[in-house]
Amino acid sequence: MFRIAGYIVFVVSLSISNPSWGEDLGPSTEIDIERSWSQEPAGWSYPVSIGMPDEAMPVGGYPVCIILHGNGGEGAPMIQQFRRLFPSHILVAPSGYERSWNICREQSKAPDVSMVAELTERIQGYDNVNAEAIRIMGLSNGASLANAVFVESDNPGIDSICAVVSHLSDVFYRGGNFYKAGEGPSTQSPFCGYDTVVVPLNGRRYLSVSNQNDAIIPYTGGWSNVGIGFLDARDAIHRVAESQGYVGDALPAAGTEIDQSNVFEYEYLDGRVAHLRGFANHSMNPTQEAYIEAFFAAWPVEAEGILGDLNGDERVDGADLGLMVAAWKTPGGDLNGDGTTDGADLGVLLSNWDL
Repeated sequence: MFRIAGYIVFVVSLSISNPSWGEDLGPSTEIDIERSWSQEPAGWSYPVSIGMPDEAMPVGGYPVCIILHGNGGEGAPMIQQFRRLFPSHILVAPSGYERSWNICREQSKAPDVSMVAELTERIQGYDNVNAEAIRIMGLSNGASLANAVFVESDNPGIDSICAVVSHLSDVFYRGGNFYKAGEGPSTQSPFCGYDTVVVPLNGRRYLSVSNQNDAIIPYTGGWSNVGIGFLDARDAIHRVAESQGYVGDALPAAGTEIDQSNVFEYEYLDGRVAHLRGFANHSMNPTQEAYIEAFFAAWPVEAEGILGDLNGDERVDGADLGLMVAAWKTPGGDLNGDGTTDGADLGVLLSNWDL
């Protein structure tokens, strides 16, 4: 188990301006993300709630979890509901228009994927944020938006996605390809306008939580009363794993039971891609919540001392750079936990140069 930390909750409005150098994300933050579309031609600003941990800031800055509520929900209650699962994270919870996220047939027709992209970029600009450790967790309708971000976003700082009680639907994946809505979601078009083939960014962690007795999202696939069709959840996680480099057949359908909990795990790529099958209806049980907590807490593994100090001399300099170059494209110089040494790790090393 991990220590539960308290959070202070703030509701702010988000601004288009970038944070200035030396500015921390915190209670005095004033940001505003505004969009206009057919329902709001004069413009509308997304309300955003922020929860700040009382833990000391780790090396490299706080990780951030953007939490996306379900249909009918709002951002602010998500901070209180999930703060115990993310004791070391800054929590950021936007509220969707008409309390929904625009995937296909929801009340909102807002450009929500664009909003998440801009929100992420704004968050990454603050000094107390680890720009390489932005996580997205969504519930139900919010999980569908999290899946849209997984499919579409090319921001490498989004390192983990968690989709709770809404796995991949056929608007996002069909016929061997992932899709995005090139002109935005539309109920007038086949598959709600998701017509543009896209390749998800490699190197992310992904966790889905779905339940076999869910009356809203069919676990074994098929049409849902939310107005779209779904893949079988076990097929869905296999497709996600393939997008992240897995080659091979899907895992056995039975899965592996976790401690006689009636929750079953499907783990690909050494746990970087995982799925939980449970029986918690359209919700989560304690075993699933504990798994989510551990999944986020263990990524990336915190290094002792200065992140980037590969030779242990308590400074980051040319010697460490040499070791990283020698370990290029292997796990030997991996600083961000994605299993390989590449430009992202070089960026982490240079950000801590000669500390």
